[in-house]
Amino acid sequence: MSDASKSFAPTHNSKALHQGLIVLGLILFGAYLLYDRGLLSVLLAGDKSRLSWLILLIWALMSARWIYLLQWVQTQRDAMEAFQSEPEDEQEAKMARWLNHGWFAADSVLKIGLLGTIIGFILMLAPISSLVSFDPASLQKALGGMSGGMAVALYTTLTGLAVNIVLRFQFQFLADTMQSLLLEARQTDVAA
Repeated sequence: MSDASKSFAPTHNSKALHQGLIVLGLILFGAYLLYDRGLLSVLLAGDKSRLSWLILLIWALMSARWIYLLQWVQTQRDAMEAFQSEPEDEQEAKMARWLNHGWFAADSVLKIGLLGTIIGFILMLAPISSLVSFDPASLQKALGGMSGGMAVALYTTLTGLAVNIVLRFQFQFLADTMQSLLLEARQTDVAA
């Protein structure tokens, strides 16, 4: 193999980052398919509370952080001696803190989705309090307002659940990668 082809060949050390980029690409492709079918726009337009936008923003920020941390793991593998020079308990504490940020974000998006459910129910019940008569026109108007509230409740719950699952998958992948780095550092340390 020539020197040029060796420098561009992926190493074992970059495997996790490449897999992470593939996973992110699949997630974005899934989001594109939802957009292409019009489902994403229905979801975002139906959520009058705009909490689904907040949930998606948190996912985007945490996904950028996830890729950064996968890159960090690759950098540590490439410089294993420097990584091994740090005390093991400090390494584990630092990685656990970073993973906890991801778990917190995953739990937060789920709770924001549930908050949207409560807001949707409040919006759904608000038209009932303004009913003064039970004629068909008043009931029809109240039912229209109730359906908008129910849409907020369901769309925010759906967004929160879906993003929670995706973030948990991403950060479990990162946790496995970090555990692999720690095990590799211990094995290299014992072998030396």
